[in-house]
Amino acid sequence: MPGPLSGVRVLDLTHVLNGPFCTLLLAHMGAEVIKLEYGAGDRFRHAWMPPNETRDGYEFIATNSNKKGIVLDLKTEEGKRLFRELVKKSDVVVENFTMGVMDRMGLGYDDLQKINPRIIYACSRGFGESGPYKHVRANAATIGAIGGWTDTGMRNAKMPGIKVANFGDETAGVSMSLGILGALYGREQTGEGQKVVVSMQEAQIGFMVSSIHEHFEGTEVGRPTKPCKDGYYAFHLPDITDDQWVKLTASMGRPELGRDPRFLTLRDRRKNYGQVEEEATAMVADKTRAEIWKVMCDLGLSSAPVLTIAEMMEDEHLKERGAFVEVDHPQAGKVKVLAPWIRFSKTPGAITGTAPAMGQHNREIYGGLLGLSEAEIQDLEAQGVIAAKKG
Repeated sequence: MPGPLSGVRVLDLTHVLNGPFCTLLLAHMGAEVIKLEYGAGDRFRHAWMPPNETRDGYEFIATNSNKKGIVLDLKTEEGKRLFRELVKKSDVVVENFTMGVMDRMGLGYDDLQKINPRIIYACSRGFGESGPYKHVRANAATIGAIGGWTDTGMRNAKMPGIKVANFGDETAGVSMSLGILGALYGREQTGEGQKVVVSMQEAQIGFMVSSIHEHFEGTEVGRPTKPCKDGYYAFHLPDITDDQWVKLTASMGRPELGRDPRFLTLRDRRKNYGQVEEEATAMVADKTRAEIWKVMCDLGLSSAPVLTIAEMMEDEHLKERGAFVEVDHPQAGKVKVLAPWIRFSKTPGAITGTAPAMGQHNREIYGGLLGLSEAEIQDLEAQGVIAAKKG
């Protein structure tokens, strides 16, 4: 497929969301990503679906586009042998098992770099590979809790105990994909691969600069969205110019605020920022999101209406940019997924295939890449080495 990583082969042993999000980005950029599953497969295939639903769910479909799927049982000696053969022909191995799993199978970085010194071995752990928590299992919710993300969300909402959207998987996935790109570039300079380790906890903290600013400086960053006639609206006023303030207040039907001595200059508005927020909240309360949006855009101010997911999917800007594309999944039918959002002018990425079924590309990989005969493939299937668990 197209993309700047065309020619890079990735062995993807990841599961759930953290690792697959990383390899999705690599696949977006043109890497050949081979997803390895065993047993009943990636449990994320059916996560958050009704109890009796057997088809792949949206999250799995969305995070595994453009990948090839094979089955390989690494607990068998033959499975390990085949994996080593794949490593010899690959550039990157990605996994997000609990620390020590791959090493106990003899397939850790120290083992694999002996058979392919150019291999880049990337892994994501909840807490990295050192420190007292290195063996503790983790997921997005627990990382959000221990990393300060959840508390920040609850405090911002002034609602202790509420559900907070956690992005620990995505922040770690982005970080790991970036690390892989750095390692690939480094290999071009040295000819040698290396190990890349990402701590989910630290990756998430890296995305919390504004919240950590509040901790050290004791000042609040940003303000809540403001209620308006048909929902909520987001905008930020402290740094707009004096002229923009006058025009904004006049356009919103409150010209007297543009002449109010408390708000005449930027210095005045910063000094009386609490009152600015109060007046701004009242100023938009009887306006619709569309009315506010027009005024803000005409004045060149940063702002946006708060959209639901359904409204966002119908947003005219995203439609014109082709941000979502429709894929034809064999189980789920027509499904909209986000197209590659990192856009390259000369080597554009694209969604060229939906998430693979378990073992869908067994023959392409074992036959075409490793050169096994059909009889050998059938024998491996009969042994359960490259066959999905039934039932």
